[in-house]
Amino acid sequence: MTLIRAWTTQKLTQLGLWLAGAFGLSVSIPQTAANNDTWTPDTLANFGLEMSKGFGIGL
Repeated sequence: MTLIRAWTTQKLTQLGLWLAGAFGLSVSIPQTAANNDTWTPDTLANFGLEMSKGFGIGL
């Protein structure tokens, strides 16, 4: 089940990045080695900062 979840997450991330590129949005999420399914404080903070860029001054 973990393998399916990891694959699905990876594909959804790729789809999101492709859609962002198709609409002319610049997204740069650092890719880390997928050797586990846990968040570290650093990866969670980086993810949150990258996601918040898409909302502009709306949040």
